[in-house]
Amino acid sequence: MRIALVAPLVSTIAQPYLGGAQALVATLAQGLSQRGHDVTLFARAGSHVPGVRIEEIVVPAQVQPANFSVPIQERPTDAGFFAQANLFLALFLRLQHRQREFDLIHAHAFDWPSFACSTLITEIPVIHTLHLPAVSSEINDLLHVLHRQGHPLTLATVSHACARSYEAATPLDYVIYNGLDLRAIPFKAQVARDAPLLFAGRLTPEKGVEDAIKIALLANRRLVIAGNIYDQQYYATRIEPLLRQEKERVSYLGHLAHADLWRLMGEAVGLLFPIAWDEPFGLAPVEAMATGTPVIAFRRGAVEEIIVHGETGFLVEPGECAHAAALVDDLLDLPRAHCRAHVEQHFSLKAMLASHERVYHEICGK
Repeated sequence: MRIALVAPLVSTIAQPYLGGAQALVATLAQGLSQRGHDVTLFARAGSHVPGVRIEEIVVPAQVQPANFSVPIQERPTDAGFFAQANLFLALFLRLQHRQREFDLIHAHAFDWPSFACSTLITEIPVIHTLHLPAVSSEINDLLHVLHRQGHPLTLATVSHACARSYEAATPLDYVIYNGLDLRAIPFKAQVARDAPLLFAGRLTPEKGVEDAIKIALLANRRLVIAGNIYDQQYYATRIEPLLRQEKERVSYLGHLAHADLWRLMGEAVGLLFPIAWDEPFGLAPVEAMATGTPVIAFRRGAVEEIIVHGETGFLVEPGECAHAAALVDDLLDLPRAHCRAHVEQHFSLKAMLASHERVYHEICGK
């Protein structure tokens, strides 16, 4: 098939990735290309995915990732919003003239203009994957308007929990779990009993890095942190002081490329995932389990769909740091091979690509 993938424009699609959506877009583009599809990725200038044709979009500096520590509906509309809106308008007008070059368009940008401007495409199917829960009232209202008007956009997301968050606005058509190329992720069968805990993810309030530090300290375990400083003010005021205060027990390694992150994951006794929002999927826990490392997570969003309590990790009620800390030593009793097998069975790249192909053929009528 001839597939146009539209990436989020807030960052390049290149390692180290900004987040799970960017990693998924790269993995999907590369995997579909390797399976013989003709893939064109429309992405921010500077993007690089080996083996994938990229049409670059020059994006002004004021177009920046959203700050999820403030509810989206409370953020003021700024110059970056209009700059990005014009970019999406120009892109979808260009795709409108080039519809015969593609069998379908698959958009991954969680931005109001992406959904609105994609309605310009009428001759071929358009599918959007929502990588975030229903955190934006503006996007929810737009999707509700489109649903009420019967506009034929196809909507997919990455978990059933994420799909449920949109029930008041619109039904979603498909749930496709993210998948990993397990050939690239090394499995480690054993770790030392005094191996550290790991936090991996963007450094923002909703990801729960402060609670991860608290859990590690309560468990008397070293904690290694890896991830991008997504929210600079939050990092400077909340995290950096903790790193200085607990420098003997907590270390920050920065934003790592996949190979380095996966190696680090395999060396940890467990991944801490004490999220403070309704996680739409949870790529980091799946990556950790692929290396054999079990996960302790707060029970929010999609984590119940990806972690098997008592087998590949432990689920704890939100905010229960003491309970999470008490379970740390029990991580050593969980067979690491079970974690790997769980990912192989439910979150493989092969399964994800096959699911996308089934959906593409269904919406294209082929």
